[in-house]
Amino acid sequence: MEIKIYGYEVREMIKNHMEICYGIDMESKDIDIQDMGFAYMDREIVYKKHKNGKVKKDKNGICMIDEDKTKYVTKYADLDDDSELSIIVY
Repeated sequence: MEIKIYGYEVREMIKNHMEICYGIDMESKDIDIQDMGFAYMDREIVYKKHKNGKVKKDKNGICMIDEDKTKYVTKYADLDDDSELSIIVY
């Protein structure tokens, strides 16, 4: 089953959460909820390579990850009406 939540629904949920949990009425504080964005962490994977530049593979044929060079990077995304959050439930 796949659940889709659109940008306007996420903004409404955040507004309600701020009111319930923190007692902040975002409409009375003139906070512009339309220009909302978010930051997330993403793993940028670097694969181990041979001297000739070809990617190294293990005995099962799976590319080997270079854990020393792989890092987490902060990325940003806008949350507009066209945005979509998909949740897949198995």
